[in-house]
Amino acid sequence: MRIAAFLPELLRHLFKKPATVDYPFKKLEVPKDFRGTPYLRPELCIVCRACERDCPAEAIEIAAVNEAEKRFRMVIHNDRCIHCAQCVDSCPTTPKAMQIDSLFEIAADDRHKLKKDWVYVRAVMKPKPAAPAAPASAEPKV
Repeated sequence: MRIAAFLPELLRHLFKKPATVDYPFKKLEVPKDFRGTPYLRPELCIVCRACERDCPAEAIEIAAVNEAEKRFRMVIHNDRCIHCAQCVDSCPTTPKAMQIDSLFEIAADDRHKLKKDWVYVRAVMKPKPAAPAAPASAEPKV
């Protein structure tokens, strides 16, 4: 191989901006619709179990801790999670009890460290205000 063949290419790239990012020294911006790690907002959860039922990776477990006190335990196994956000889409509460954050650096040396655990009291879903009644028609009956 002749070095002279590579010399024009080398000179062309000496003055160009790098094509890569100096990660982890320079942090990347997370895209707007990035699906990160799921988490629970326990004060909003009504324990309908829609997130557990619809999770394709079976990464969510909900169990009763004390049925009389309405205490429940939710475990999210991030080692199983495929970050599809189906749990957020399935959540019927407004605002959503299940959320997705923008974390992507969640590596761990043990899969049990990736497990997130919440023990909480079931939230009471507030009834939606009734729509106002339609005004009576002013037309005479025939």
